[in-house]
Amino acid sequence: MELATTLPGRSGVRNSPLLVLGGDASAGNVRRTRSYPLRYRLMTGFNAVPFGEFLCSGLTKTTVDVLASAELSQALVLADGAARRLLPDGVLEEGVSLLSVPEIAAGIAALPSAAARCRAERAAGLASPQPESVGESYSRAVFEFLGFEQPVLQQVFRDGAGFIGRSDFWWPRQSVVGEFDGKGKYVEFARRNGISAEEAVYREKLREDRIRALGHGFVRWGWADLTDPNKLRYKLLAAGLRPRP
Repeated sequence: MELATTLPGRSGVRNSPLLVLGGDASAGNVRRTRSYPLRYRLMTGFNAVPFGEFLCSGLTKTTVDVLASAELSQALVLADGAARRLLPDGVLEEGVSLLSVPEIAAGIAALPSAAARCRAERAAGLASPQPESVGESYSRAVFEFLGFEQPVLQQVFRDGAGFIGRSDFWWPRQSVVGEFDGKGKYVEFARRNGISAEEAVYREKLREDRIRALGHGFVRWGWADLTDPNKLRYKLLAAGLRPRP
């Protein structure tokens, strides 16, 4: 956890005085290990934003900080989320990157480290409001790590019978459709449509069959493949995708 301070003598890492409540195993483990130190960062001249009972750095400030310091997989999850928030507010236009947002561009330009600016610009340039889950955003970072080109997001497919659906990912040059399959995808679909999870899986299989019948390759993966990128690499290669030269 990071806290802002305006006092130079307070910067650095401190043990947390926070009390973690709860009776489950996770809460107990945190209390035993106390693995939640507080990192005080010297931050002056920014406007705190109320969030519940806390005062926090605003969305654009937080976005710049994370993009500059986190690995691409974490940074892109937050960057995509920021893009989803900024788009309906009119701060971000459809089809342009976060670098078009003046506050974010200025924040990145003001970073003291060239390496931090490079990390932040990379994540901001890839950010999109279209991914609909953390898994989709994380997948995009893994594509980048593995050297595959970034796909088209939320592509609509139709056949002679009409609308089939939208795919998470679509590589038109290589005619391959990709889907991230987290458990919540089927559970949430079933909840929204009032059907069983089994029926949701069956309908998804029918949708896949119709897309395959159009002559496209099709590949699915889950969290286990993202946490071991070689597994995802093999799946993408088997579906017909090839990394960038």
